[in-house]
Amino acid sequence: MSGGYWFALVRRLSFLLIVTSFYLNLKCSSTTIADEVAALIELKRVFENGELELYDWSEGSQSPCHWRGVTCDNTTFLVTNLNISVLALSGEISPAIGNLHSLQYLDMSENNISGQIPTEISNCISLVYLNLQYNNLTGEIPYLMSQLQQLEFLALGYNHLNGPIPSTFSSLTNLEHLDLQMNELSGPIPSLIYWSESLQYLMLRGNYLTGSLSADMCQLTQLAYFNVRNNNLTGPIPDGIGNCTSFQILDLSCNDLNGEIPYNIGYLQVSTLSLEGNRLSGRIPEVLGLMQALVILDLSSNHLEGPIPPILGNLTSVTKLYLYNNRLTGSIPAELGNMTRLNYLELNNNQLTGEIPSELGSLTDLFELKVSENELTGPIPGNISSLAALNLLDLHGNRLNGTILPDLEKLTNLTNLNLSSNSFSGFIPEEVGLILNLDKLDLSHNNLTGPVPSSIGSLEHLLYLDLHANKLSGPIGVQGGTSNSTTLSYLQCSHLNYLDLSHNEFFGPIPIELGQLEEVNFIDLSFNNLSGSIPRQLNNCFNLKNL
Repeated sequence: MSGGYWFALVRRLSFLLIVTSFYLNLKCSSTTIADEVAALIELKRVFENGELELYDWSEGSQSPCHWRGVTCDNTTFLVTNLNISVLALSGEISPAIGNLHSLQYLDMSENNISGQIPTEISNCISLVYLNLQYNNLTGEIPYLMSQLQQLEFLALGYNHLNGPIPSTFSSLTNLEHLDLQMNELSGPIPSLIYWSESLQYLMLRGNYLTGSLSADMCQLTQLAYFNVRNNNLTGPIPDGIGNCTSFQILDLSCNDLNGEIPYNIGYLQVSTLSLEGNRLSGRIPEVLGLMQALVILDLSSNHLEGPIPPILGNLTSVTKLYLYNNRLTGSIPAELGNMTRLNYLELNNNQLTGEIPSELGSLTDLFELKVSENELTGPIPGNISSLAALNLLDLHGNRLNGTILPDLEKLTNLTNLNLSSNSFSGFIPEEVGLILNLDKLDLSHNNLTGPVPSSIGSLEHLLYLDLHANKLSGPIGVQGGTSNSTTLSYLQCSHLNYLDLSHNEFFGPIPIELGQLEEVNFIDLSFNNLSGSIPRQLNNCFNLKNL
């Protein structure tokens, strides 16, 4: 149907609601303070712990204006604000709430309120702000809530509401903020909602909404925030998406959208573009490199193919770039080194080839670098050690070779180092044990030789150590403090809970010092040349589940 048809229908509904509101105004004009006291007392009575939390709501009071959470008009002394959020209230909302006809602000969020939203709440025709988030409300959203013509803010998120989004919400012409996230709502997004002239914030994530995105979504000329993440939406992204010029945040992630990313999406001036977790295909449009307002770009977990456009390096304001879990090919563009504000660069689980460009060493604000599960070759670039802010370095599952750089000790903030499943050779450098904040070290499935450096025993934060499937040799136990001593010689890794030294060439007895690893729950020393008996000191490892 045409936009004109829907616009006429909205006008007709609005007229009917204005007439209804006029009638209710006449009906409510005779509300007395005594009526409101009675309504609040009934509200308290229905709450299971109202006596405890609303202790000063007294039936004998002539005015509720000094009760907990209650604010009144200075002239009429009628209740205008009711804020009883974060009080651990339980039970249901009494229909008596509908007798508070002068109420403009109602906040019952972050309680344990259950049951349905009473239809009578639609009688609170002066409401501007309504927040019922973070409760246990069930049932459908009352369609009569569309009578709340003054409403600007409506938040019903984090409940268990089900059924459709009322199409009558389109008649809430003053509504600026609509938050229905994390419920069990189903059905399509009502097309009429796209004709709201005031809506600025639309949060629908975490429901069971179906259908496709309407081309009418760009009729929301004031909308800055549009989030439908984690629903069951299907079909393509509308070709006219580039006309949604007011958008600042666009999150369509974790749905079942398909087709290619429309070229004109690059015309948007959004700071966040998240299309993660769909079935989008084709290439990454180069026009994305012109979106200078972007701070977060997430195209991960789709079926995108082809190369990473070098023009993405122009996005110098981007802090998070997620392209992982696609079918991208070609090399990592050196131009990504121009994105100097990057904190997160995740290109893992693609089919990228070539070497890791040394230009990535310019990303001095980088917190996480993941290029694992690709087909990258060559050595680790030396200037990777310049990434002083790096917390996680994950290069596993490639064809990288050469030696492990001693300069990695400069990564003083590193907590997770994963170089497993590559072709690294040579000794494990002593300097690895100087990365003092490491809690996970995985060098498994390489061609590493020699002993485990004793310095690894100084990693007092280490929780996870996996060196299996290499060619490491020497004894595991104490060797009198010589340079041949291995990591367990000093056992300062007292918090270690995972240790895998299997499939190497270690020899000698199993050291009794293993019994000092009181928090360990997994030890694998199999497929070595160890001798002797299993030390009884392992009985001290109370958490050990796998040996």
